Amino acid sequence: MWNKKNKNSTDLVMDEGDFGVEIDIGIYGVSISSSDTIRITVRKEKNGDIVVEKEYTNIPDDDTISLSWTEAETALLTPGTYVYCLDWYRDGVFMYCIVNNSKLQVRDK
Repeated sequence: MWNKKNKNSTDLVMDEGDFGVEIDIGIYGVSISSSDTIRITVRKEKNGDIVVEKEYTNIPDDDTISLSWTEAETALLTPGTYVYCLDWYRDGVFMYCIVNNSKLQVRDK
């Protein structure tokens, strides 16, 4: 199962080994263009080593990204609690931190 903790939370919950299923994340308060990049960075702890990092480009007009992991990426996410950030880049330049150190909980299957 791959889901938001609740409707208004930025915290995410998944079961160990989940991959290939998308969860839509809407970006509000900024205007993202199709040439911009959204980067998700997952770490075991704040300022720790990066466990998984992905970039999304060609963001649709509704400012939504469809987050999903590959099988190789999810293999790196063993059960436990992680922190993740969503950052916005324009032409390779950091613009804004959309989500700062929210929780990603990976539950034991």
